[in-house]
Order: sequence, then C-alpha cells, then structure tokens
Amino acid sequence: MKNIIISLLMIFVAIPAFAQYDMPRPNLNPFSLNSPLLKDLNMSHSMGFQTGVDSRGGGYYLSRYTNHLKYQLNPKLEMDLNLNFVNFGSMNTSSKFNINKDNDSKIIPDFSLRYKPKENVHFEFRMIHGGIITPQTWNQAW
Repeated sequence: MKNIIISLLMIFVAIPAFAQYDMPRPNLNPFSLNSPLLKDLNMSHSMGFQTGVDSRGGGYYLSRYTNHLKYQLNPKLEMDLNLNFVNFGSMNTSSKFNINKDNDSKIIPDFSLRYKPKENVHFEFRMIHGGIITPQTWNQAW
C-alpha cells in the first residue's frame, strides 16, 4: 500500500513539470487553414435567379446556387468540381397569385480532370450532367 501511495504522489508531482514542457503537436486536422491539403484548393460560389410569366398567367421560377471547387493535385494535373443546386417551380397568376406544388430541387454535378504532361499535349476527362436549364428542358432532362 505504501508503494502505491508513493507512486501516485510521484505522478501527481511530475504532471505539472511535464505540463510546462512544450512538446511538438502535429496538426492532423485536414480542414485547418494551415493544412497542406488546402493550400492547392480554390473555392468560389455563384448564384442566379430566373423567372418568367406569359400573358395567360402561367409562369415559372428557377434559382441556382453553384459551389466551384478547383484542386491542383500536382503542376500537371488539376481537378474541377461544380455542385449546382437548382430549384424550379411554376406558378399561376391568372386568378390570384398561386405557387403550384411542383416545386422541385436537384443537385447537378459537373466534373473535369485535366492532365497536361507537356506544353503541347493536353488530356481532359469531363462529366457534365445537364446543360442550359430552361423550363422546357427541365422535365425532359428528369
């Protein structure tokens, strides 16, 4: 019992001594501002709104939010990713302002990967889902 008490007392005395010593601590958070993963990442955002009404009182609205991500994997290889959040709906204004229950939201991704091994050689892989979105093409695409 005496040995246990002496051991615990030595540990409690040693803890403050080690607390004053500044030990190196690696930053393992990949999302911190000093992370080497984020130094090659560029991010931007854009928004757009569109609406229209015809003479009979029918109309539509379309809103779009896009998050643009560009990441340079090395000097010869870079990746682009666009995440488009699109919301579409129609309305009827002939008798009174009435938003129909066809409100629809979609996430439309675009992706590209570019590789440029030499000055005059360029390879690109691109995946585009959708295109220019109009009320006529909205239901055809989905």
